[in-house]
Amino acid sequence: MTSDSSNKAVSSGTLDDDSVSKYLIENPDFFNRKADLLLDLTIPHVSGGAISLLERQVALFRERNRDLQNNINNFIFNAEENDALFEKTRIVILEIMKSDSLKNLSSIVADTLKTEFAADASNLLFIADKPDSDAREKGIHILPAAPTRETMGKLFEKKRTFCCELSPEQARLLFPDSQKEILSAAIIPVHPGDSISGADQYSAPILVIGSDKHNHFNSSLDTLFLDFIGEILAVHISRLAA
Repeated sequence: MTSDSSNKAVSSGTLDDDSVSKYLIENPDFFNRKADLLLDLTIPHVSGGAISLLERQVALFRERNRDLQNNINNFIFNAEENDALFEKTRIVILEIMKSDSLKNLSSIVADTLKTEFAADASNLLFIADKPDSDAREKGIHILPAAPTRETMGKLFEKKRTFCCELSPEQARLLFPDSQKEILSAAIIPVHPGDSISGADQYSAPILVIGSDKHNHFNSSLDTLFLDFIGEILAVHISRLAA
């Protein structure tokens, strides 16, 4: 078979061992032009029960190449995830800055976070030592401090965003108006510089985002962007209070 006939066999798709062998013989520079193929080929070396040093080096090179490719793929995936989270965070923050009252802020936070973070419920809550009969009119959702501390347990003392599964009691406390059963949540403590409205009863706002899936919000999630939203909320709540 001539080189032309070998090329025709290759292009026609009717390959067999003989045609491949003849093609390689007639094209000795093939692997110089297609060096990457050597990484995927397995060429045994006849040396009894042992392998040659060359084979071992090639095997190690291929393994390292696979590890490097996996690292690159993970890097690209994480970069894409962070880019998407940054865009969602940007949208949420811009919406927060549009609010001109606590009532308006609570509504914006609930709607925007549900949309951008694929959540089933979201609330901006204020933990109070004393009840406030005008809270609903002000658009403030107040949680009584003592029952909240008892229901949340050690979670009540957290200072930064944390994600976890919720007990039915915790879900009812944080998402009393949800039409779905909330099974996991991200809880973001908000720390305004000054007490809201000059009253200590509103000095502990928290932002909660819930899901009806057990593992949607879990302890392995990176909470950097949620922490940032909490910091923006703290500054804006202080401004609204002033």
